[in-house]
Amino acid sequence: MKTKIIINPMANKGKCGKRWPQICAELERHLGPLASSDVAMTRGRNHATQLAREAVEAGYRRLVSVGGDGTFSEMMNGVIADDRPIAPNLVLAQVPAGTSNELSRSFGQLSLAEASKAIAMGHTRNIDVFRADARGYEGNQVTRYGFVLAIVGAAATISWRAQRVPLLKRLGPISYVLMTAFTTLTYSPRPYRIRIDDEAEQNLAMWSLMLCSFDGAGEGLMLAPGADPGDRKLDLILVGDIGHWETLTKIVPRLGDGSYLAHPKVSRRHATQVTIDSDRMVRADVDGESIGQLPMSITMLPFHLKMAAVKRP
Repeated sequence: MKTKIIINPMANKGKCGKRWPQICAELERHLGPLASSDVAMTRGRNHATQLAREAVEAGYRRLVSVGGDGTFSEMMNGVIADDRPIAPNLVLAQVPAGTSNELSRSFGQLSLAEASKAIAMGHTRNIDVFRADARGYEGNQVTRYGFVLAIVGAAATISWRAQRVPLLKRLGPISYVLMTAFTTLTYSPRPYRIRIDDEAEQNLAMWSLMLCSFDGAGEGLMLAPGADPGDRKLDLILVGDIGHWETLTKIVPRLGDGSYLAHPKVSRRHATQVTIDSDRMVRADVDGESIGQLPMSITMLPFHLKMAAVKRP
């Protein structure tokens, strides 16, 4: 299968670029020699989306993202248009070289050797894709395809704050720890209007809303234990009207193992379509990328993407 390698050299605070010779050697050990035309480096934000689309147009049917979940998400957005893949029989893969590598972690192939083996073996697993539509910060309509999670409220504010300050961003996962503490002590629940699938609209006060396809997210977070990334359902988690101190002591410390879900003001259920709005400005985030603000709608799409994965017994 004709394979395109898309590398984000800036992933994991630039460590991905420094590791590329080692990564390339391991990939060639499993795939054979890589021609220079089979390899592309990203040069900026969303460049992986353009490179992926160009690769498919050039006849590539296996695309490998070398970076984190953000790089993979950009690549994935390049192979979808009008809510469907732009070519049949596409296989996507991730070589985990970013700060967050949820896809590889969930599939049990976090090592470079395991990830390379998964690409070469030809075995695949299906993953869901959802569409998120929100209002951009410029007032424009923004559409983003996601595969890990969509978040609204405090969780999206934490992500936005951690990424917008260059010094904090260079700290990697520590930036999220610092911003989580700061946001928890300053962010109050907002009033929302939310519609889940075909149910009647509800008015709820919430600290945060999360729609998860995978069980984990980010660095060491277990948001939806047991979530199935290929069941065509999203795990909808609502963190309700909780005060600052209770959030800091009862929710945040338990995000790492998922035990926060036992809190009486946290609920979890399945959903395939959610629309959410508020009279206040509330940020929205898809796969770690701040895409804008409410209103936002999230819809599970009726197809799977094929992911390279090591075949398990």
